[in-house]
Amino acid sequence: MSETGIVRRMDELGRIVIPKEIRRTMRLEEGDEMEIFPDGERLVVRKHSRFSGFLRAAEKAVALAASATGCDVFLAAADSIAAAGGAHRRELVSRPLTERFAALARSRETGVLKSEGGFSPAEGVSVTGGCLVAVPVSAAGDVTGCLFCAGDDAEKHKEFMEFAAGVLGAVCGG
Repeated sequence: MSETGIVRRMDELGRIVIPKEIRRTMRLEEGDEMEIFPDGERLVVRKHSRFSGFLRAAEKAVALAASATGCDVFLAAADSIAAAGGAHRRELVSRPLTERFAALARSRETGVLKSEGGFSPAEGVSVTGGCLVAVPVSAAGDVTGCLFCAGDDAEKHKEFMEFAAGVLGAVCGG
């Protein structure tokens, strides 16, 4: 079976332009880190997440944060949910972020949102609670992800979440 997508020529420096339509649908932006590796006869290009090498540690940290706060806590990286803890853990892990949450994850500022009906971080998944805290995770000066805490009293855990995000960033930044 032959799969033919958009065909591009490689230039003398080995560069290939990713078409605008693909960049838009995959939410790829200038400056995004990309991972490139061979897979048999294929060349795989995907958005890089610094958490991939530290996923087990990130999963444990998120589970501990969820246990300590009693809230849903999840870590977003590369526009998807890398780790989650709390009541909606199974529904959230590995799901792509909604556009609103992807924008929050790229932000460089801590944010607190309030909602009467909960939040939808991933398509088809709602987390309960009237408050959400979003804290950027930075490593080596770059925002590499975002730590979210959702629950009725999430705002009172803001400083704890900022501390947890700082620890995650330090671990990923080496």
